[in-house]
Amino acid sequence: MSDMPSGAGLESPSSYADQIARILEGEILAGRYARGAHLQQDEVCRRFGVSRTPAREALRKLQALNLVELIPNRGARVRVPTLRELEEVYQVRAELEGFAAELAAEAKDPSVARQLAEAQKALADLLPTAVAALDGSGESAAERLRHFNDAFHGVIHDAGGNRRLGQMIQELHRYFPKDTVRLAIRTPEALQVLYLDDHEVILDRIVNGRGAQAREAMRDHIRRSQAMLIEYLRDGGLGA
Repeated sequence: MSDMPSGAGLESPSSYADQIARILEGEILAGRYARGAHLQQDEVCRRFGVSRTPAREALRKLQALNLVELIPNRGARVRVPTLRELEEVYQVRAELEGFAAELAAEAKDPSVARQLAEAQKALADLLPTAVAALDGSGESAAERLRHFNDAFHGVIHDAGGNRRLGQMIQELHRYFPKDTVRLAIRTPEALQVLYLDDHEVILDRIVNGRGAQAREAMRDHIRRSQAMLIEYLRDGGLGA
């Protein structure tokens, strides 16, 4: 692990833990750390020039993302899910989120159509900025992209009125950093397809009450995300 000046790359003390966790998350997913490698708390402190508290909290955040396993008095061990585990999660996600889209279409609720259209317009307006930030230089654009994408999908999860279904989907999202797919997007064309084109098809089918077609469109969308993620992780050396 390379040394960095005190607080290098970090913005404010109140968010040190979040920023450290985000940096380490990206490095783990990019294959910088092998599965089973140790992340020592003291090394994190030295690298980022912070005290033990934000370093410890950052490791806890990574544990919540299922990227590390905390070991008493030893720091953390990298624990990235296998590609087979991720495939299984995405298979279930595709079915559950497809079902949620079908329920949303069958609800035929004008407020759902309005909220989806608003989220989709925000994504469309943001796309040029997001394309410019594909090199990883635009954290603000990435956060906004995440926000409006979550808003779009969240409306669908809630629209059918099945609270347990929404809870199950969220549990699957917590299994692995769901925003990792954004990191796996390498071209403007892929960004356009995943965040706009797919959404337009889903939106059209929900608004027009075509339940079965909305379900299939959402399944295709989740499967496309899976394919991008698996390719990204495999290229990063996490192919086991």
